[in-house]
Amino acid sequence: MKKHFIFLALSLLAGNFCLAGNEGVNQAQEPAKEVKKVHKIAQKIYPQGYDNTSFAILYFNGKHAYNNRGMEIFEGDSIKDIKINPSFSTVASLERPKNGRQFAQTYRVDWKMLPLQKIKLKNQSITALAYSADARRLAVATNDKQILLFDGAGKNIETTLKSSVAAQKMVYSGNNFFLAAIEGKTLEIWNVERKTVRTTIKTDSRINDVTFADSNTKMLVATADGKLTVYDTATFTVKSTIDDIGSALACQANNSGKYAYVLYSPTRICVINLLDPTERQFIDNADGGTSAIRGIFNNNSENDILIYNTNNALVYQVVDGLTPYYNKMMSSELNEKLDQWLKQMPGETLEEYNARVNEASRREMAMGLERDIATKMAVGVLDNSEWSVGDYNTKTKMLTLAFSTMPDIFLEVPLDEVKQFADGARLEFRNVQYGLNPDDKFEIVYAEVYNPENGQTYIFDNKERKSLSYMSEDANFVPIDVIRATNMEELALESIKEDIISLAKQEQTISDKTHISVNTHADPAVDADGKNIINYSVEFSYEVEEEFSARDDFKPGHYHTEESGAAMSMLKIMRKAFENDFAKYIAEGKRVKIAIKGTADASPINRALAYDGAYGEYDGEPVYKNSEMTNVSLNKKDGIGTNEQLAFARAVGVNHYIEKELATFEQMKRDYEYHIEVSEQEGSKFRRISVHCTFIDAF
Repeated sequence: MKKHFIFLALSLLAGNFCLAGNEGVNQAQEPAKEVKKVHKIAQKIYPQGYDNTSFAILYFNGKHAYNNRGMEIFEGDSIKDIKINPSFSTVASLERPKNGRQFAQTYRVDWKMLPLQKIKLKNQSITALAYSADARRLAVATNDKQILLFDGAGKNIETTLKSSVAAQKMVYSGNNFFLAAIEGKTLEIWNVERKTVRTTIKTDSRINDVTFADSNTKMLVATADGKLTVYDTATFTVKSTIDDIGSALACQANNSGKYAYVLYSPTRICVINLLDPTERQFIDNADGGTSAIRGIFNNNSENDILIYNTNNALVYQVVDGLTPYYNKMMSSELNEKLDQWLKQMPGETLEEYNARVNEASRREMAMGLERDIATKMAVGVLDNSEWSVGDYNTKTKMLTLAFSTMPDIFLEVPLDEVKQFADGARLEFRNVQYGLNPDDKFEIVYAEVYNPENGQTYIFDNKERKSLSYMSEDANFVPIDVIRATNMEELALESIKEDIISLAKQEQTISDKTHISVNTHADPAVDADGKNIINYSVEFSYEVEEEFSARDDFKPGHYHTEESGAAMSMLKIMRKAFENDFAKYIAEGKRVKIAIKGTADASPINRALAYDGAYGEYDGEPVYKNSEMTNVSLNKKDGIGTNEQLAFARAVGVNHYIEKELATFEQMKRDYEYHIEVSEQEGSKFRRISVHCTFIDAF
């Protein structure tokens, strides 16, 4: 029978879930357009098991694998599991023949679904499969307690790990730090980079599922006794245990990491606030048959979308009623504003900078920013909270004001004035400032409470409370000495930039319409061993004013790096920097992540452009397009037929330059990550490249 490989058009399906704008925390905005909250795709055959990447799903039943329109895409032996490479370039199936050992088969994702590699081990049966989040590894577990790490196509074994379990299920963390392997009541966590076991967890009940959450800082473990245990991945100690969740057959985290989806039973999914487990809601499925749940982690969608199977359908469901992760939103804005404050200002002398910026002033600034950001986010919180007059402490002379949605506050009130605070008093709350609790709830930290009964104003001031910046100070703050050093290095980088640009202008390689930017940044992080480290980022980018883009930058259809004066000037700045002031960050055995972005405009490519193979040939190379993982192929035979390929060619040209011109980088472990962008508009200003180098554990 002829096979068909037709996925439901992702743009069409995604359109069913498109909300108008971000609901955020400010309710004063246009109402959202009506959307379809549940999209059921009926299936003639029960989706026994499935996998997804974004909106695309593959499922299996017996010997056959199907797409989400129920069309058969390949046939094998009895299929026990299916995994989709996150870049959507390959698919791996776990199959059991009538006679013989269980094996794996990989397929190329295209309309033919051609088999790529059969992974059949001589004396071993394969028990589980997992793709790494960066799409570059396929982990294969065996019944004799080994884990084989293949390349993404499953052709070559790169590493063999000696395990203590014959894994029945494996899951990679989103940052590729960890590989979790499950057998029965044992969970083994591997540090993938070091190829060592980070920790082994024993449970009292069978482990049904494991997933990573909250930017990989948490690990969720669902066990058959109806419990969800939350671990801190820095220490792998238990943060909390949530019970009374049915059979806990499977678990997933939502996009922000604040909520978890737990498969309560084949007919019910429980949605739990991990920070406040008393907040729960349920998604009921009268059709039954749900065996797994998956989230759609789409960075370009504001919605939380859950996928699950039923006896006769695949279901995509928007999950409503989830409050934003306010602490995470605050952290992002706080870091951005604090970074700007920590930089040496134009015209500010070094002495003035050192006097302004110190550990104490930074803590004070962080606390003030927290209050400002929380207060901005808390619009309407007080209006939606009922309050009442509570107890009065005659010794401390403190009167309690109790709120229905927030912690109490306390006002210092003389005994003879307490009677003027009877229930129903018309109190006015002025200049209210808020903070956030660790459970992501707002609290009042400052308020001026005016009582019209006596014309008095009473002050509640708890601004010096232990704020979030204090609570995680060691993990989230970079030492001031490091900040000062990086500021000086950025000034040195600016000087190098000006020298290179001046020379390029003299040589007429670029004009004064090319603007090159250089930035440095030190970021706190935690490595796979749980150690607090500081990563150092150095970023190079440029813009060219539109009318000069074709002169200074890439011409239409061109991709060779040396054909862009702006790109070459930027890369020369990078080379000189790492040969001089920044050479100290290049150390043997250290790791550097090099993220390269190539862009293209929307000019149509009516006939394939010739590709000379100067930068190598690529087959299903993982890339990020508009922040979502996909893949790109590039070869001499087919040339460049899409703008995605053109943007990719510009990016790999930078890789070629770095490998050729920055010889000192050879001593480092280099992880390249490609990003491509294709503008919806035409014009030379949309042809750009940029480079972002992150030195891991730099200090």
